[in-house]
Amino acid sequence: MKTSFEKIFERIDFSKIFRELEERKAKEVGIQLPDGLKFFSKEFAEKFEEKGFDVIISGSASYGACDIDISLLDEVDILVHFAHLPVGSVERVIYAPYYYNYEIENLESWIDRIEERKIALAGTAQYAWKFPEVKRYLEGRGVEVELGGARGRIGISGQVLGCNYSVLRDIGAKAILFIGDGMFHPRGAAIYSGRKVYFFNPLANEFTVIGKEFVERFLRERYIQISRAMQNLENGVAIVVSSKIGQKRLSTARRLKSIAKKKGMKSDILFFNEISPERFMNFPYGVYVNTACPRITYDDFRKYEKPLLTPQEFEILVGKRDWEDYKIDEIDEIG
Repeated sequence: MKTSFEKIFERIDFSKIFRELEERKAKEVGIQLPDGLKFFSKEFAEKFEEKGFDVIISGSASYGACDIDISLLDEVDILVHFAHLPVGSVERVIYAPYYYNYEIENLESWIDRIEERKIALAGTAQYAWKFPEVKRYLEGRGVEVELGGARGRIGISGQVLGCNYSVLRDIGAKAILFIGDGMFHPRGAAIYSGRKVYFFNPLANEFTVIGKEFVERFLRERYIQISRAMQNLENGVAIVVSSKIGQKRLSTARRLKSIAKKKGMKSDILFFNEISPERFMNFPYGVYVNTACPRITYDDFRKYEKPLLTPQEFEILVGKRDWEDYKIDEIDEIG
């Protein structure tokens, strides 16, 4: 019987990684793992050491392809970043995606719960690689499927990121079938598209419907945050920028600062390598606008003492955007 790490290693193309390392004549290799794979760090290190490489393992967080350990990259010849597809090109970084080979036939038990005969297909990279096959399977059962193509930061048709749902832009379908694990991304798809989302988790063989009630609750929460921010403006606005290469939107921060100045508001740009409630505690501002990962704003806002807004919400706050034109925050470009 295969061990857990053997099953994991089957989902990673190590031969391709080693071939590229040899072509680049790398000797010392950095390994960056997401939290879910850090438990197997010894096995990962041994895999590379068996091939003659010296290894340093990153202890830093790895929330996505945007989260490259630049400090470790400075110390090694090549950094191998596991489990994510690239969202841009970084010199001396090899991305090693991690794919789940799930059973499409398990959808058979749930197809009858999809009321619409035309759906859009979306999911995270670990599942989206199999979408052409999923599309053929569904269409063979009478369901018309839209599959948005790769573009910009998106590497696979149908793929979404926590900061980018562009594959669902301008879709004609009235509902979305989301394949993945965890609720964050399918909820984001519901908010972004305003459509019903059918969420299929192949790992647990579970099927969930995310309807308009969730979206309405989310919008109420965000409206409350904007209202709270309106009452705190007298203490100034902090525009938060991340140093992470896939999240750094300094140009967006400068644009927001210009808007604030025109409205007569005091604002400053704060630059962080890590963003957390503790990092904000010593600052005096009444409102914080987050230009880094949108998940910080949407998932963690309750952890912050002061109102935490997205760039689009700040535009609503200052009257530059109408509430009816509410959009979730996306990272299309960095810089």
